[in-house]
Amino acid sequence: MAAADLDALASELAERLARGLHIALRRLLELFDLRLTPELAGKLRRASVHALHAVLHELVHPLAQEALPWLRQLPGTDRVFVEELLARMVERAISLELGELLGPEAVLVESFEEQLAELGGYEQLKGLKMDVEDLRLLFSAFLAQADRPGWARDFAKYLLELKGRFLPGEGER
Repeated sequence: MAAADLDALASELAERLARGLHIALRRLLELFDLRLTPELAGKLRRASVHALHAVLHELVHPLAQEALPWLRQLPGTDRVFVEELLARMVERAISLELGELLGPEAVLVESFEEQLAELGGYEQLKGLKMDVEDLRLLFSAFLAQADRPGWARDFAKYLLELKGRFLPGEGER
């Protein structure tokens, strides 16, 4: 994709998000019958770190599916294991980069504990035998080569190889 195409897409998405956020904020204030005060604006700014975090996470999914067409052929448990772990590795790495560039108030970086709790919420991952240290080690392995183009593709294959270790005895669900 040419830089101009990327800039155009980023501008389009940013404009759509800005319009939607403006409409949503107005409607939220109306629903709660509140006026925007400086104190409330500060609270909303702090809460907004979740917005970029959520967008980043959701953008990973179509990118992973495009880059890794074999994901679609995997049994449900395998696909969810690979895609959700990969999404959290990518999301965390990019969130840390964004925090350095934009300031820590611009983006949420979830703790490993929070990420592990989220993973436990997936029906396909109910038997997940992973602890915080396992997740930390996986992230260190991901981060060690995150500057290499295409690394997410290789890491996804690595995650699939590890699935049996973290979901022992799990068949297709």
